[in-house]
Amino acid sequence: MRSALLPVAAALALSLAGCTVHGSGVVTAQRAATPAPAAPTVPSSDLPSAVPEVTDPPSPSSSPSPTLPPAPTYDVKAVQQQLTGLHYYVSAIDGERGPAFHSAVMAFQKVQGIGADGIVGKGTLAALKAPRTPALRASSPADRIEVDLTKQVLYVVKAGAIARILPISSGNGSTYLQKNGRQAKALSPVGWYRIERRILGAHKADLGTLYDPQYFYRGWAIHGSNSVPAYPASHGCIRVTRADATYLLTAVGIGTSVYVYGGRYTFTAGSSAPGTDNPTGDTPVDAPASPTPAASPSASPSSPPSSSPSPATSASPTPAPSPTA
Repeated sequence: MRSALLPVAAALALSLAGCTVHGSGVVTAQRAATPAPAAPTVPSSDLPSAVPEVTDPPSPSSSPSPTLPPAPTYDVKAVQQQLTGLHYYVSAIDGERGPAFHSAVMAFQKVQGIGADGIVGKGTLAALKAPRTPALRASSPADRIEVDLTKQVLYVVKAGAIARILPISSGNGSTYLQKNGRQAKALSPVGWYRIERRILGAHKADLGTLYDPQYFYRGWAIHGSNSVPAYPASHGCIRVTRADATYLLTAVGIGTSVYVYGGRYTFTAGSSAPGTDNPTGDTPVDAPASPTPAASPSASPSSPPSSSPSPATSASPTPAPSPTA
């Protein structure tokens, strides 16, 4: 029994030693697998604490857009009706925010002393609850135009009361070259004048196109323009919107007194300030060189100073609707 177990024990020993017993009884040795070298030990302090995650840069569309405060909601028709009663708006009560509405809002904002952008915001709505009443400077004649260069507004006065308030843009004080090559400053004339002539429709002058201009001193006119910002921006003329210039053709006429006051970039008729000896707009050969002297208006606390030129009383002939020179 013991002799029979010896071959079995030997085979097991050889198998454990990495050998194989083939069917013929021949024992062959197998090479033991070479163990892989152990990885070097790295101190834990040398390992990164976290691996940053690589992500694609955000696309332009994914960047957040600035949040704008919502525009205040209001009844446009109600504002139009109120501005009509305050003599700023004369167009249809239709609830539309058109050019006439924009012009009326801007004039209102200028008189109230708030930011004049022509847009009804919180400040404008608050001012509409307790609007300021503008004060006229003169007391006569009963029908006239007053231009406040400080507030940048024009008042159409009928029978001593304000009939309409328009936004304007006057001379900005910059230096420019005239057609004759001389330098001039963009100044607006102050004092008493009168409308001497006017041209219906568009008129191309040396410094740009004037719409329905009404001249009150040499080449200085109240005229329509495509650009009427809230600040002084003209060469010296009194700019109004084209729609407001059309309105003025029916509201005033030849001989209407024009009283211009306030402002910063101004000159007085007859002074020697640069640019005041030649017109900034256009003057035909038959235009008077200066306002015709006349009796001053009756004295009152709101009347202009007696040293200012007075409005003329003599009527000028109605000009042709096209330039004469």
